[in-house]
Amino acid sequence: MGYGTDRFSDQRIPWNEYSTSLSRQTPVGSVIGRVSHAERFGFSDRLFEVEFYPTFRPGTYGFVSYGRAKDDTLFPDYRMAADLYQSIGRGFEASVGMRRLTFSSTTDIYLATLTKYTGNWMITGKVFSVPDYEGPEDSLSYHGLVRRYIRGDGESFLSAGYSRGASREELTDSAELRQLDADTFRAGADVLFGRMFLSISGSTSRQERVRNGTLWQHTFGASVSVFF
Repeated sequence: MGYGTDRFSDQRIPWNEYSTSLSRQTPVGSVIGRVSHAERFGFSDRLFEVEFYPTFRPGTYGFVSYGRAKDDTLFPDYRMAADLYQSIGRGFEASVGMRRLTFSSTTDIYLATLTKYTGNWMITGKVFSVPDYEGPEDSLSYHGLVRRYIRGDGESFLSAGYSRGASREELTDSAELRQLDADTFRAGADVLFGRMFLSISGSTSRQERVRNGTLWQHTFGASVSVFF
C-alpha cells in the first residue's frame, strides 16, 4: 500500500494519490496488480493496472503494463507500457521502451536507459521523448539516478537523482504530462525489515511558467510491502 502527495508554492489544493497492489512471483517473472486512486483539481479517478516482468534468458528481461481508468477524468482512458532490458557486459545494462497514454488524443512517449553497476552502486541515465505533441509541450526530458545498496541484503538502498524536463520519470495522468521545463531534485530510501519492505521518497521541483512566475512543487511518497 502506498500514498503520495504533491504540494505547491501557489497555495493550490494539494494533490493526493493512494495505491494498493498485489504481487506474485512466478517461474517466468513477477506479476503485479495495482489500483491507484488520484484526487486533483476537485476531481477523483481510479486506474487499474497489471504489470509483468518476463525473463527471456540470462541478461535479458522485459516489462509490460496495461491499465484502464474508471472515469478517465485524471488518468488516461488506457495506459500501455513496454521495456526491454539487456545486459551488455562490464556491468552495463541498456533498455529501450515506450508508453502510450490515451486522453482526448493519444500521447506516445519513448525512452532509452543506460545503467552501470559497480560494487554496491548503481548509476542510471534515462531520456524520455514526447514527439509531435501539440503546442509548447513537445519535449525531451533527462533523468539521472544514483543508488547505493546497503545492509548486504540486495534489496535495501538509498537513492538520489536529478531531472530536467518532466518532473516525473513515469507519467500517468494529464497534469503530470504538462510539468515541463522543470528542474527536479529527489531522494529516497528503500529498506527491507524481515518480511516488510518500506519505501520513502521526496522531491522538489522548480517549474518555469510563462505567467505567474516560478512554481515550486514538493512531492512526498511512502509505501509499505509485506511478503507472505
